[in-house]
Amino acid sequence: MKKILFVLLLLPALAISQKIKIKKNKILFDKKEVAILEDGGERNKYTFKYLSGEKAFDAAYKAISISAIQDHQYLELTSVDGTKTEIPYEILQTSFNSKKIIIRLLSEKYNMIDANGINKEGVAAFFAEERESISEKYLKAAASAKLEADKRQQTVGRYKPYVKTNGTISFGGTRGTKIVGKVYYSASEKAYAITDLDGIRVATAKETSKMGSTAAVVKTYTDETFEFDKGSQTMFTNRFSRNFGQFFVEEMVGRGYLFGRQAKKYQSDLHKEKVKIAKENSVNLYGVPGSITDAKGKKYSGTVYVVFEKLELEPGEQVAGLHDMNSIDNYGKSISIRYENDKGRTRIKKFSAKDGISFTAMDEGVEKTFYGMKTKGNALKKLSNASNFGFNNSYFYEKIYEENGNLLLVKPGEEGTYVIKVKGEKSGFMIDDRKNEKISKAMAKYLSKCKQVASDLKAGEFDVKNEENLKQILQEYTDCGK
Repeated sequence: MKKILFVLLLLPALAISQKIKIKKNKILFDKKEVAILEDGGERNKYTFKYLSGEKAFDAAYKAISISAIQDHQYLELTSVDGTKTEIPYEILQTSFNSKKIIIRLLSEKYNMIDANGINKEGVAAFFAEERESISEKYLKAAASAKLEADKRQQTVGRYKPYVKTNGTISFGGTRGTKIVGKVYYSASEKAYAITDLDGIRVATAKETSKMGSTAAVVKTYTDETFEFDKGSQTMFTNRFSRNFGQFFVEEMVGRGYLFGRQAKKYQSDLHKEKVKIAKENSVNLYGVPGSITDAKGKKYSGTVYVVFEKLELEPGEQVAGLHDMNSIDNYGKSISIRYENDKGRTRIKKFSAKDGISFTAMDEGVEKTFYGMKTKGNALKKLSNASNFGFNNSYFYEKIYEENGNLLLVKPGEEGTYVIKVKGEKSGFMIDDRKNEKISKAMAKYLSKCKQVASDLKAGEFDVKNEENLKQILQEYTDCGK
């Protein structure tokens, strides 16, 4: 019975009350005879009978090979009236007797045999239940695996990889001159490795940890894992084997790994794709339609580029974007615009938030307005910049509300960071991380031209970290000047 005693995954053993024995074709539960078991006339087929000698059903072990290292196992059961059904072959308790494995499975999971004998009602219920055809599913999987294996062999035949005695990998067979990498054995790792022309390790092969298997387990630089088994030829030794190296390389080539400089290109393409996705997920603006109005009132129209935040590729990996930004917070401080001058020539001009300019930009179909300015508050950020010789604390802020020229703005990329800017003041006022009482007193000083608003702020009548309250403050400040 092929591989019937070992499976790749053993189910946890259940707490069993009955001890199963088979003695002279009799099935015994705790020394009590419960049924008759006879050979069914075919290999791995058994006939179950009641103690009276009446036939109950047949059970046949079957296996379909998916690959050299993978079999799918199942039981085909046939009722006395010829009804067939299939169930997975599962080992509920390890045993060197395959018949006991089948008996325990039918008893504990399908309620067909118990201490009182074969359960007629349980047998009837078992065959009355509709089940999927396991053999059909496995045959489809086998056909698919065969097709995939044939494709891999065609790929190997096209490139004709050859491993020399020193581990050098070339394409074109034994006389091939195109060197694409090297395969070697690492004694310290107890593993085979393949490196390409850039020295990148593209795959590692290790011995399987599965008992009784000679398969090698491979992990590639793309995080793909697979196994291959050539019997004794894939058993590891403590030195390099050209034969193993050849099998290893062929398995890789068959799966589309061509070494050379493929890994470097893959990594570059992957990085570009990560950057593309990060850009799409960021608040940064890359070449969107917009216009800039400088401090003198001159307007430039074209496509604008501004970076408000780092690009997060994945946890722990960031890309600065358009600037080399380290400890100094340079995000949101400058903007570039590509435009045509009066002579129709393309020009690129860069502006800084400290110049007090404003710009508009289309962001996913919505026109947004931004203002460059210094702000009062945010002392920690200013201290950090100053300690790193970054004394420019002007940033671009997005307008979200306006009341007669008095503005409520937010800092892109920093949710909840609000700034108010009123007419007659060069700087804005940032709602930073200080407690509400301290911010309110500082804001009262900033809005001191309206005594009533300043008085209400000092009295703590507003939660100044609430957006609606900030709008209300601007409304009352505007009304104060009418």
